[in-house]
Amino acid sequence: MTTRPGLRERKKAKTRRLLRQEALRLFVAQGYDHTTVEQICDAADVSPSTFFRYFPTKEDVVLMDDDPGPYPEEPARAAGPARPPADDAVRATLRDLLARRVGPDPDTTLARLRLAARVQPLRARLWQHQEAQVTHTAALLARRAGRDANAYEVRLSAAVLVAVTTETLMYWAERDGEPDLTALCARALDHLGALPL
Repeated sequence: MTTRPGLRERKKAKTRRLLRQEALRLFVAQGYDHTTVEQICDAADVSPSTFFRYFPTKEDVVLMDDDPGPYPEEPARAAGPARPPADDAVRATLRDLLARRVGPDPDTTLARLRLAARVQPLRARLWQHQEAQVTHTAALLARRAGRDANAYEVRLSAAVLVAVTTETLMYWAERDGEPDLTALCARALDHLGALPL
């Protein structure tokens, strides 16, 4: 059973959404480079110190995904013949990565990614975020496949999945949300074939 967030968490989420909404509106209206943090704060009726509590930089208002929390705990799988096929772990992990990156508001995610696709510093920074994502993805793959998260094959597969997730989302954004992400995910999985773990 999921518990509803408390009042403080809901207020923080509302402020975060408002800052992002106003930032995206201003970026579209006057351009990313011509929009200042002060203008975003003025539009959202908050102070710059409030902005920086939510987003360390102006870039982060576009690039930071909302934190969906940890992946649901899954029991560690013992190595050996009883573990699920590596292909199942890879497929489930790619689907999870895409779902978590899109989050509960696909329209806002699409607007953010469209902007990141057009503004070169944002696009470059998006790819820089991948190192931490590889570590988290390797841990998830390892739990699902009953492997060591530091095994070379697991790290390599995690790096591939993170890169595929980012490229799939950018492809989707550059085409204004077409085709459907579920279809793109299926195409990516077919293209990848089996990633050995």
